[in-house]
Amino acid sequence: MMRDRDDPGQWHGAHIVDEQELSFSSDGQAKKRARRRQNIVFSVMALLVIAVLVGAVLVFNGTIKLGAEPAAVESPEPSEAEIENPNCPAIDFKYQTPAEVEIRVLNTTSISGLAGDTAKALEKRGFKISSLTSGWKSLSDTAGAVIAGPDGYAQAFTVQRQIPGIVFIYDETKWGSRVDLALGEKFEGLVKERKLDTSDGKLVCAK
Repeated sequence: MMRDRDDPGQWHGAHIVDEQELSFSSDGQAKKRARRRQNIVFSVMALLVIAVLVGAVLVFNGTIKLGAEPAAVESPEPSEAEIENPNCPAIDFKYQTPAEVEIRVLNTTSISGLAGDTAKALEKRGFKISSLTSGWKSLSDTAGAVIAGPDGYAQAFTVQRQIPGIVFIYDETKWGSRVDLALGEKFEGLVKERKLDTSDGKLVCAK
């Protein structure tokens, strides 16, 4: 029989948690979770109120204009369909960023290293060189030419600004914006960078 002096809440010296204590602990945890959720909700609402107030101030002082007209979008380069004379367009083209211009360099002469040396000089200015080759022997007694297709007018114009005396030749079969730079015997090097004209202008075409 259990002795009268034995504590019913003890078992071999260990405290026994009864139903009432378990219920109290569970209620305490639930209250903590509820308070945590309330704090999160109040924080989010406070941030929203601050954002609305900041937006209202920006609109009031003119930093943000509601219903403002969209910024003007720069017109793209004219396409072949818009050009009356594709062989020699009578319109101005924009000077392109060299990194966006890809060039294949051709040596039309027997001068060794002409294409390679010119390619290195163009690379220093940021142009992309796709390959070196030979061809267009008919241009060997000239300064050279830049050859492009319907999508390469602005790129050809940009390359032409680098080299005095070269002309533009249109090749309707040439696909993409990559251009060919054919170098002749009268080629004397690139225009000095400090003298480069990067304003809009027209292509100088072969006669």
